[in-house]
Amino acid sequence: MKNKIFTLFAAAILSISAVSAQALTGTYFLDNSLMRTRLNPAFSPRSNYFGIPVLSNTGVGVYGNIGAGSFLFPKDGQLYTFLNKNVTVKEFENKLTKYPGVDINFNTDILNFGFYTSEKSFWSFDLGLQMDASIGIPKDFFMLLKQGMGAGDNIYSLKGFNMYADASLYAAIGHSRDLSSVVKGLKVGGKFKFLVSAASVGLDLGESTLELSQDKWTVNSKATGTIATPLLRIVPAAEPGNMPSFTTDLSKIAPAGYGFAFDLGAEYRLSIGCPVDGLTISLSALDLGGIFYKSKDVQHLVSSGSASFSGMSDISLGENADFNAVIEEIKNDFLALANFQEGEAADFRLSTCPKIYAGVEMPFLHDKMSVGLLYSAKIMRRSTINELTLSYNLNPCKWFNLGINWSFLNAWKTLGWVIEFSPKGGVDFFIGSDYTFFNVMPKYYVPVDKAWANMRFGLTFMLGSKHRK
Repeated sequence: MKNKIFTLFAAAILSISAVSAQALTGTYFLDNSLMRTRLNPAFSPRSNYFGIPVLSNTGVGVYGNIGAGSFLFPKDGQLYTFLNKNVTVKEFENKLTKYPGVDINFNTDILNFGFYTSEKSFWSFDLGLQMDASIGIPKDFFMLLKQGMGAGDNIYSLKGFNMYADASLYAAIGHSRDLSSVVKGLKVGGKFKFLVSAASVGLDLGESTLELSQDKWTVNSKATGTIATPLLRIVPAAEPGNMPSFTTDLSKIAPAGYGFAFDLGAEYRLSIGCPVDGLTISLSALDLGGIFYKSKDVQHLVSSGSASFSGMSDISLGENADFNAVIEEIKNDFLALANFQEGEAADFRLSTCPKIYAGVEMPFLHDKMSVGLLYSAKIMRRSTINELTLSYNLNPCKWFNLGINWSFLNAWKTLGWVIEFSPKGGVDFFIGSDYTFFNVMPKYYVPVDKAWANMRFGLTFMLGSKHRK
């Protein structure tokens, strides 16, 4: 079991930590960027556009409070895992937070386009796919793997042992309006999103504990779970400690739930004949809403009381280890520990993950460059992330954007960048990352810091506009 836990995290973190959600934060202050409209609906591009399906805006990211450096230890020219005897318990414990976890995100635009109906009115339409997954394994559980069962009885908390996954489609319509005729320099915008959930799964061991003695393991359960999809059902195990089975019914392929969300934004550019004319202040709140699920498509799982079993099976980790088999075993052991039984299902609502952005930007050299400070708050599945991002933005001409930014405030500090070619007519191309790691272990080139990185790119046809220069 020790090797299985390690392999799961090594495979997940190392395979995706070089790559990451609707738009790059680094585009927020790039005035000619097409993608900045996703961060504040008051923003509008300089041209009508039509996105290349799937390729117009695709990104993947990983956001975690642990990384490869939490489990790999270079010593004396060798690289050891945390399970190796050359790594002390204290060394390993100091690398972990109380509730280690990783959130993974992928989204892409299936179709998008936007156009001006007048010089002051811009409309946009988007159809896309969003998938999120999260895994949390508590520090106590990792310490159990490192220390073993010991000479006497031990009790470990399973709080923070959870898994979540969601997949949904969204269709959105947005509008940006220039209100300079009312208040000079003011623009406002909004977007309405219709959400269709394909599936939502959440399993949490809650306040459960694991008691270890020399001959058995006892789980004191206070766990809950929800599976929202008409396609899949869990059949509880007949014996404690065994893996439950699953049933699927392809004839019931249908949406698991429906919902909606709103984006709201405003931008004000100072123009009162003073030295700081051109200073721009902006604010937006995104993804305010939720998805609603009916009880007929929901399976509610509960686990309470105590269950004893002989422990988890082991699997060796060699050069030819089957990572897929290891990850499958982790899932099986998690469900066996939970010992879920079916409870009474009910309608429920799952909130979206709101985001707030507040920015201040000062341009220089006739708007060819600027500096900006952006505050962002992202309410994710496992935690709320607060960031300050300092940006330097270069627009030497209207068709070229370059942004470099430095994010801080949280425990991590990271460099971001974005490059975008955005002609008024032609193909817009952008690529960038808000979180790029550079700190790697010498010789092994393994990221030392937390698994916190993303990558996004896009290709879009720019169609020009008679309403904009």
